[in-house]
Amino acid sequence: MPPFYELAVARFVRAGPSSSSPPSTPQDPSHWAIAVTFSSASGSLLYQITGTHADYSLAAPASVTLSPPSSPKSSPSPRSSPQQTSHDSEGIPPGYRYAAKAPIGYVDADILPTLHATLTTIPVVRGDPTWGSRDWVLDGVKELKKVEGFFVEKHVCEQWINDKLGEK
Repeated sequence: MPPFYELAVARFVRAGPSSSSPPSTPQDPSHWAIAVTFSSASGSLLYQITGTHADYSLAAPASVTLSPPSSPKSSPSPRSSPQQTSHDSEGIPPGYRYAAKAPIGYVDADILPTLHATLTTIPVVRGDPTWGSRDWVLDGVKELKKVEGFFVEKHVCEQWINDKLGEK
């Protein structure tokens, strides 16, 4: 029996005024992505859109370590966190830092290539300032629910994800 990997929605928040790169959408305080977590040691594969509302595109899958956010007392700056090296943050959108993830289900390791094929079919909307990473992720979650071998929990919906990620 093949191993199963965790499927999750990852949330990234603005890194703060010390960031050298501006967030992709000023009106959107967070950026969402779909993550496949292999293990806490080996990290996750991140699927996401990048750019701005004028030029969004599907980014190449990125291997990242999604470290738990540091408490304010132990780390004054997200960039100085010992849990996240510059290598770990290469796939994280510029101007953002990892904040949380909401596990939504599992994927059978044997059909992992189907994940990429499925997510490349999700339309990317350009030119609409009200559309963004959250919309792309929610469309992706809906599609993954339809594909055999992806076990997305039935209760997973926009409101449930918002609650788990601390969104409003």
